[in-house]
Amino acid sequence: LIFDDIRHLIATYPPLANDRPAIHVSVADGVVTVTGHVMTTNTRRFFISRLTSIEGVKAIDADELYDDTAIRLEVSSLISEGVQANIRHGVVILSGEPPQDIEGLANHILALRGVEKVVSGFGG
Repeated sequence: LIFDDIRHLIATYPPLANDRPAIHVSVADGVVTVTGHVMTTNTRRFFISRLTSIEGVKAIDADELYDDTAIRLEVSSLISEGVQANIRHGVVILSGEPPQDIEGLANHILALRGVEKVVSGFGG
Protein backbone atom coordinates (compact mmCIF):
# COMPACT_ATOMS: atom_id res chain seq x y z
CA LEU A 1 0.00 0.00 0.00
CA ILE A 2 2.80 2.47 0.87
CA PHE A 3 4.65 1.62 -2.33
CA ASP A 4 1.48 2.07 -4.40
CA ASP A 5 0.84 5.47 -2.79
CA ILE A 6 4.39 6.54 -3.63
CA ARG A 7 4.04 5.36 -7.23
CA HIS A 8 0.78 7.32 -7.48
CA LEU A 9 2.49 10.45 -6.10
CA ILE A 10 5.30 10.14 -8.63
CA ALA A 11 2.91 9.54 -11.52
CA THR A 12 0.56 12.43 -10.71
CA TYR A 13 3.04 15.21 -9.88
CA PRO A 14 4.45 16.27 -13.28
CA PRO A 15 8.03 17.12 -12.16
CA LEU A 16 8.31 13.73 -10.44
CA ALA A 17 6.71 11.97 -13.40
CA ASN A 18 9.45 13.44 -15.63
CA ASP A 19 12.09 12.13 -13.22
CA ARG A 20 10.43 8.71 -12.74
CA PRO A 21 13.12 6.69 -14.58
CA ALA A 22 15.80 8.11 -12.26
CA ILE A 23 13.95 7.56 -8.95
CA HIS A 24 14.29 4.29 -7.05
CA VAL A 25 12.06 3.49 -4.08
CA SER A 26 12.01 0.61 -1.63
CA VAL A 27 9.83 0.09 1.43
CA ALA A 28 10.56 -2.20 4.37
CA ASP A 29 8.61 -2.16 7.65
CA GLY A 30 7.37 1.39 7.03
CA VAL A 31 10.83 2.73 6.22
CA VAL A 32 10.98 4.32 2.77
CA THR A 33 14.37 4.45 1.05
CA VAL A 34 14.58 6.76 -1.95
CA THR A 35 17.64 6.96 -4.19
CA GLY A 36 18.40 8.45 -7.57
CA HIS A 37 17.94 11.88 -9.08
CA VAL A 38 15.35 14.57 -9.57
CA MET A 39 15.86 17.75 -11.58
CA THR A 40 15.32 20.44 -8.95
CA THR A 41 15.80 21.09 -5.26
CA ASN A 42 12.13 22.08 -4.98
CA THR A 43 11.01 18.75 -6.45
CA ARG A 44 13.24 16.89 -3.99
CA ARG A 45 11.85 18.85 -1.04
CA PHE A 46 8.25 18.41 -2.22
CA PHE A 47 8.70 14.67 -2.71
CA ILE A 48 10.23 14.10 0.72
CA SER A 49 7.61 16.23 2.46
CA ARG A 50 4.78 14.36 0.74
CA LEU A 51 6.28 11.00 1.69
CA THR A 52 5.88 11.92 5.35
CA SER A 53 2.13 12.31 4.86
CA ILE A 54 1.63 8.80 3.44
CA GLU A 55 -0.12 6.53 5.93
CA GLY A 56 2.16 3.87 7.37
CA VAL A 57 5.44 5.67 6.64
CA LYS A 58 7.57 5.53 9.79
CA ALA A 59 10.85 6.91 8.46
CA ILE A 60 12.41 8.16 5.24
CA ASP A 61 15.97 7.66 4.07
CA ALA A 62 16.61 10.08 1.21
CA ASP A 63 20.34 10.55 1.76
CA GLU A 64 21.03 9.29 -1.74
CA LEU A 65 18.28 11.20 -3.53
CA TYR A 66 20.11 13.96 -5.37
CA ASP A 67 18.90 16.95 -7.32
CA ASP A 68 20.54 18.29 -10.44
CA THR A 69 20.20 21.91 -9.29
CA ALA A 70 22.41 21.26 -6.26
CA ILE A 71 24.89 19.32 -8.39
CA ARG A 72 24.95 22.17 -10.92
CA LEU A 73 25.84 24.65 -8.16
CA GLU A 74 28.72 22.47 -6.97
CA VAL A 75 30.01 21.87 -10.51
CA SER A 76 29.89 25.59 -11.30
CA SER A 77 32.44 26.24 -8.55
CA LEU A 78 34.87 23.85 -10.28
CA ILE A 79 34.65 24.95 -13.90
CA SER A 80 36.43 27.87 -15.49
CA GLU A 81 34.96 30.67 -17.56
CA GLY A 82 34.00 29.43 -21.00
CA VAL A 83 33.06 25.94 -19.80
CA GLN A 84 29.38 25.08 -19.58
CA ALA A 85 27.92 22.21 -17.59
CA ASN A 86 24.51 20.66 -18.13
CA ILE A 87 23.27 18.07 -15.68
CA ARG A 88 20.60 15.45 -16.31
CA HIS A 89 19.90 12.91 -13.58
CA GLY A 90 23.45 12.99 -12.30
CA VAL A 91 25.17 12.96 -15.69
CA VAL A 92 27.33 16.07 -16.14
CA ILE A 93 27.84 17.14 -19.76
CA LEU A 94 30.70 19.59 -20.25
CA SER A 95 30.90 21.81 -23.32
CA GLY A 96 32.28 25.13 -24.47
CA GLU A 97 35.97 26.04 -24.26
CA PRO A 98 38.01 22.99 -23.20
CA PRO A 99 40.01 23.53 -19.99
CA GLN A 100 43.73 22.74 -19.84
CA ASP A 101 43.23 19.62 -17.71
CA ILE A 102 40.00 17.98 -18.88
CA GLU A 103 40.77 14.70 -17.13
CA GLY A 104 41.55 16.43 -13.82
CA LEU A 105 38.34 18.45 -14.03
CA ALA A 106 36.32 15.32 -14.81
CA ASN A 107 37.83 13.53 -11.80
CA HIS A 108 36.99 16.46 -9.49
CA ILE A 109 33.41 16.47 -10.76
CA LEU A 110 33.10 12.68 -10.40
CA ALA A 111 34.08 13.04 -6.74
CA LEU A 112 30.94 15.12 -6.04
CA ARG A 113 28.06 13.35 -4.32
CA GLY A 114 25.34 12.43 -6.79
CA VAL A 115 27.43 12.63 -9.95
CA GLU A 116 27.06 9.40 -11.91
CA LYS A 117 29.10 10.20 -15.00
CA VAL A 118 30.94 13.04 -16.75
CA VAL A 119 30.63 13.41 -20.52
CA SER A 120 32.84 15.69 -22.59
CA GLY A 121 30.96 17.58 -25.26
CA PHE A 122 33.99 19.67 -26.25
CA GLY A 123 34.55 20.05 -29.97
CA GLY A 124 37.76 19.11 -31.62
